[in-house]
Amino acid sequence: MIPTLLTIAALAWGSSVGEVSGDIREGENYIAEAAIELTCGADTVRGKTDKSGSFRLTTKASGKCSLSVIHKGNTASIDVVVFDKPSKYRLVLELKDGVYILKRV
Repeated sequence: MIPTLLTIAALAWGSSVGEVSGDIREGENYIAEAAIELTCGADTVRGKTDKSGSFRLTTKASGKCSLSVIHKGNTASIDVVVFDKPSKYRLVLELKDGVYILKRV
């Protein structure tokens, strides 16, 4: 019985999942249905913002990752940190010299 419980605990501990959530806007307008991508090493997770510009992505990786958004044919990225506990990011896209930049608010 105890070896079984130890095996289950080891599997649960080794399969931790990191979560990143938040919202993305441009100026005062939230960006709906934008393609987003979270890349942590070799692990890449894709998704979309919802109608209110919110997103939630989960990955089995952790540490320093890159979050990218595709908007109006342009891609902008920002570094984020993924832990075993959820992280929340409020992000804004700014257009500078014809190039989108993704920044934390």
